[in-house]
Amino acid sequence: MIYKTLIIEDEELSQQGLIKLLENFDEIEVIGSADNGVEAVQKINELKPDLIFLDIQMPGKTGFEVLQDIEYMPIVIFTTAYDEYALKAFETNSIDYLLKPIEDDRLAKAIDKLNKMKSGSVEGDDPFEKKINNLLVQLQNQQGTLSRIHIKIGDEVLFVNLKDAYYFKADNKYTSIFTNNDEYILNDTLASLEERLPDNFVRIHRGYIINMDHLKKLKKWFGGKYIAVLNDKNNTEVPVSRSCKDKLFKE
Repeated sequence: MIYKTLIIEDEELSQQGLIKLLENFDEIEVIGSADNGVEAVQKINELKPDLIFLDIQMPGKTGFEVLQDIEYMPIVIFTTAYDEYALKAFETNSIDYLLKPIEDDRLAKAIDKLNKMKSGSVEGDDPFEKKINNLLVQLQNQQGTLSRIHIKIGDEVLFVNLKDAYYFKADNKYTSIFTNNDEYILNDTLASLEERLPDNFVRIHRGYIINMDHLKKLKKWFGGKYIAVLNDKNNTEVPVSRSCKDKLFKE
């Protein structure tokens, strides 16, 4: 069987590297690529690939949001640097997942697993879609249990413990995470991130989420507004919107 394949990966070098590796497999025909979640949904619905290699963290939509929004469900192999909590779900419910950087022998095992599963399925049986649906349910149940954030920096993946995160700041389709000493850029929206953070992270403004464990004090500002002062080395001041101040205290 020939699998019409779509590559969904926001990093150009990773995308081209995977396409190059797939040239070694006669059963794989790459018919296109996408570098963000919105484009991925459009191309999956339009091209109806048999197989997609799907990155998890991308601009526009995460890989999970892509799967929730598409009208047509292909076979999915994840390409990820995700934390252990998600890998357990992948092992149970995914066709396979490839940790970055992808190695050619690991890719070969994933393709072999795909062929064996496909040859073992019977007409009317769709084990692939069932697995993906189970995965989405499991991941949804795990929202709010993140303990650390992974950040792609070139060919490396940096892990930041959430206890070390002081606040998050929205920047269009991206989000900046601030620790006591550093700032990093995430390929995720603030709204999407908010759904997966523990309860001690509170959105106090349209553009900010703070870690309440690092809130030092509140200052009254003009017009009845407040400023949240954090206990980092810079005593960072973050605006508090009127609609959100009740989350911090009741007058």
